[in-house]
Formats: sequence, C-alpha cells, structure tokens
Amino acid sequence: MHLLRRWWSFPANFAWSAAYHRSSPLLSRVHVAVGVWCGFFAVVCLAAAHTPAGFESGAAETAGYAIAVANMLVGAAWVRGPFPSERVSRLFVAYIEVTIVAMLFLVADPFVALPGAAALGIIGSYIAAFHSPKLFMAHQSLTMAVVGALLVRAVAEPDADVVLACGYVILLTLILFSAPILTQALLLLLRSDAATAFYDPLTGLRNRRGLDAAITQRGDVPVIDRTAAVLVVDLDGFKQVNDRFGHAHGDVVLRATASAIDAAFPAPAITARTGGEEFVILTYVDTVSATDQVTGLQNRLAADSEVGVTVSVGGAHLPATSVTCDFGQAWSRADVAMYAAKRAGGNSMSFDD
Repeated sequence: MHLLRRWWSFPANFAWSAAYHRSSPLLSRVHVAVGVWCGFFAVVCLAAAHTPAGFESGAAETAGYAIAVANMLVGAAWVRGPFPSERVSRLFVAYIEVTIVAMLFLVADPFVALPGAAALGIIGSYIAAFHSPKLFMAHQSLTMAVVGALLVRAVAEPDADVVLACGYVILLTLILFSAPILTQALLLLLRSDAATAFYDPLTGLRNRRGLDAAITQRGDVPVIDRTAAVLVVDLDGFKQVNDRFGHAHGDVVLRATASAIDAAFPAPAITARTGGEEFVILTYVDTVSATDQVTGLQNRLAADSEVGVTVSVGGAHLPATSVTCDFGQAWSRADVAMYAAKRAGGNSMSFDD
C-alpha cells in the first residue's frame, strides 16, 4: 500500500520529460514515431471499410473515413513537430481515446473489436511516459469499462464462443493492465533518478547537463529587444583554501557560494555549477542590471564569514530571442572575460561587449 500511495502521489513533470526526449539523440524523434502511429491508425480505419467484419452501415463507414482523415492530419502535425505543450498533449490523449473507442464500437464483428481494444495499450504507454499516474489511472478506468462493454457485446451474439471471448479478455488484461502499471511505476522511478543526474549533489545547483536541459526547456524568450547575460563566476584562490583548511571546508565554501548565487540570481535566471569552483549563470537582464546582480553577489559573499574568498566574474550579453543557439558562444566570451577579471587582480567583473 505504501508503494501504491507513493506511486499515486508521484508528481509528473511533462516539461522535463519532453526536454529530456529532445536532448537525447535516440529519443529526440519520438514525435515522428507518434505521427507514424497515427498514420497506421488511419490505415486500419480505411481497411475496416473493405472487410465484411468492418462497418455494417453507411453512417459507420462515413465515420470511419472521417476518423482516418483526422488521424492523417494529426499524424502529419506530429511528424512536422515540435513536441507539443502539456495542454496540447492532454488534448491529443483525449482525442485518441475517443477515436479508438468509437472505432471499436463501429466495427460490426464483436470478436474483431474485442482484441482490437489492445490499441488502447499504445496510448497508455504514451501516457505512462509523459503524464501523471492520475491521468494514467483515468485511462486505465476507461479501458476497463470499454473491455467490459465489448465482452458483453461479444457474448451476447448468437452462438457466441464464450471461451474465446474470455481468452481475449485474459490476454487484454496482461496487455492493458498488468504490464503497463508496472511499466509506469518503473518509468516514474527512473524519471526521478534521472532528474537527480541534472543537479550537482554538493551544491544543489544544476550541473552542466542540467544547464543544457534547462536552456532547451526554457527556449527563447519571445520578447523583442529583451537581452540576456551569461555570467561565469570563479572563486579566487580556492586551491589555497583546500590546501590550508582541507577539502571539507572547501565543500562548505562551495555550498555557501552556491547559496549566495541562488539568492542573488532568482528565477527566471538559470544557475549551475559547471566545474570545481566555477559557476555559470544565465540571467535575463541588461548590462546595468547584471552588474548590479554581480555586485549583490559579491556583497553577500563578503558578508558571509564561512566563505572567506572572493570571486572573479566574466559576462557576455546576447539577445534573449537567440539563447538556445547562441548560448555556447556567449559562454565562451564570458569565460574569456572572467580570466581578464582574474588578471586584473580578482574580486572584480569584466564584460565582453
């Protein structure tokens, strides 16, 4: 029961899941796979119009053709991309659920429709990968009701093969219920473990991988003439701190520095620890405001007796509307500016304009 409660209350993070898929070379084409599946669904709808076990009336045949055309259009939208928002994804789930159920009850032969309910398992897998346990359970409840109705319809037929119908139900139980629930629970746990791989365990800030994922997820800020700044923060004389006081104290300094950075650069800024004593910040402000934020950071560090070190900061600006494609170049410029600040004696800032 404890595991079930934990599973039920597990938070879903659609944005993180979508960003993770986009950042993976293997998974980045998932939207194409979903579009192809919609195309196959359309083909099945068309095939049902050309078999005696398919549609038994002109109205049902017309509905089948309409569903086929709609699925072709939806599939084309998926293939074209990009990956949809959470709201659009939920609408897609609702649409697919309705059209699959409609097709199952439009088919004339109930012993064809009953095993066809396995198609609900495909959309169930999509929900398990991207949405919450609550939406997944709603899907499972709908699936249970549909399978039950199809079973009643099948056994009510004259000379119905009840044993075959029950065999179909047992097979559907394995396909639609047992395996998907275990799969969804496993995916949620793996998602939780994978999310921790995006954060630095010492400071709690994002690591390099988490920084890249956050920038991809955030995208380009759709505001004309709004600027962003990339800041590289490096502790001055950190090696001497470790040599003199030990690595345990060095960890204390790093945690205190990360806390000061997090306080000086609140959201929507993105903060990360990218190396031993190096931090990177993406903040959506102009040069004057970025300078004020850096000054605030230096003041916080100076007031914290646990830190005992200063920081050199390099910065570079770029348009907020091109962050996703120009961030790497701006980071390189900011890194060069940071070394210029160090050469100037440290405890200072330098901007590459």
